[in-house]
Amino acid sequence: MVDFSSNVYNFANQEQLRVHLMREMFCIHHYPPKEPVELEEILAKKLEIPVDCVLVTNGCTEAIFLLAQLFQGHASVIPQPTFSAYVNACRIHHHTISFEKTDELTHLSDDRLYWICNPNSPSGNVLMKGFLDYVVRRSKNHHFIVDQSYEHFTRAGLFVPKEVTDLPNLILLHSLSKQYSIPGLRLGYVTACPAIIQQLRAIRQPWSVNALAIEAGKWLLENVEASIPDLDAYLREAGRLRSELRKIKGVRVFETKSCYMLCQLDKVTAVELKEYLLNEHGMLIKDCSDFSGLSRYFFRVTAQTPEADDKLIAAIRNYMENQNKSIQI
Repeated sequence: MVDFSSNVYNFANQEQLRVHLMREMFCIHHYPPKEPVELEEILAKKLEIPVDCVLVTNGCTEAIFLLAQLFQGHASVIPQPTFSAYVNACRIHHHTISFEKTDELTHLSDDRLYWICNPNSPSGNVLMKGFLDYVVRRSKNHHFIVDQSYEHFTRAGLFVPKEVTDLPNLILLHSLSKQYSIPGLRLGYVTACPAIIQQLRAIRQPWSVNALAIEAGKWLLENVEASIPDLDAYLREAGRLRSELRKIKGVRVFETKSCYMLCQLDKVTAVELKEYLLNEHGMLIKDCSDFSGLSRYFFRVTAQTPEADDKLIAAIRNYMENQNKSIQI
């Protein structure tokens, strides 16, 4: 199987990491530290920020739910379509949720959170850093949670962790899982002003990050820059995939600033295409019908190797051509 559904590069060479984790396997016989302090210290040094501005979490999802809990009962503005965990976390913690409609915004309290996925999922769009910086600075009564989980899959300008020391209402989310293509280990982190980080520490569960994940994070930060050795070449391949898919009749592909892209089918549903690709070719795509604002005709794919992408292009072309013939008959 080739997984095009996850926004992670599937062909990263992690052999050295696996060897290292085998050597450190004894750590599973002991509790991890209640808080991954050593990993946070390594991160802070690498990011050149104070350690009290960093909180390592069990993936970005833990960070999202912690922030929703911290600001329980606030008003949250969540532009759609985007990652569904923001809405789920806010509903659990009794937020007033707005999907950024004008009539809703006029009735919201000034204690607002803005949840921004940048680059966004599932679209790959990126909001200009200059625009976001302007909005954050002029809206000091609001908090802005900017999820930059996919920051290592774009060349677009984004916030850097150092900027949270100057912007107390800015909270950044980051993903080591995606940076290093290790989603199974669940590693994320928050960068924010010390007051926010301190409050998050007070409500988080102990031992939320397991021992193997901590060991992997420490080793990767000290030995590997990123799982994608040549990002420019990878983005060019994503551009080629986008161009080839656009040549297929009945497939619309939206613009993206990242390695993944949102697509829309003309007459067949994403589920039908997904089942065909999985059953006939062992390929998995992301059905996006569960994203708010998207219909059952939307799907997402992430570029992989040129060889894998060519097989995906050929399979989708074959399916769509057969569907078009059936419709004509």
